[in-house]
Amino acid sequence: MKKEIIPILICILLLLYSIGITLLTDYVLNYKHYLGITLIGISTILYFKNKKLFVYIFGLTLILGILNLIDIYYSNIIFSIGPINFNPIFLALLITFLALNKKQLNEMFPKKELTEQELADKNMETEKLIKSYQLKFKSKPESELKSIADESSGYVNEAKTAAQRILKTKNVL
Repeated sequence: MKKEIIPILICILLLLYSIGITLLTDYVLNYKHYLGITLIGISTILYFKNKKLFVYIFGLTLILGILNLIDIYYSNIIFSIGPINFNPIFLALLITFLALNKKQLNEMFPKKELTEQELADKNMETEKLIKSYQLKFKSKPESELKSIADESSGYVNEAKTAAQRILKTKNVL
């Protein structure tokens, strides 16, 4: 069994338990439950038919659940932050869903590759920054430059590079 099915299975089990409770007691489901049943049913079908669409629909379903717009459990468990109600069951399911579907989410939302021009512009900006640090650091003593250039120093990489270049020109490194 693939582990990315776990959140939808938990939802189905909670729904079945809730339906069982309503059949055996006098508890009545409301419109939030019916919306939840519908969206979980659609998500379950999409899991087997169209994984990409499943990720969108099930993710949206979980977000609607977090905001307490739908429900899948017979007992409404919520906490409030100001006027907004949150459902911790859906929050836990969303975290689990995101953790178990990282691969699919990365495929759906790939990181943007920089074009050659953007890369060149970024390198030029970095070089300008290094040169500005070199101007600031040129009057500093060697001991201070060594501490700046140290990998464990708290300085940004451009400052470390600038200190290393100054030390190289002084034939210290």
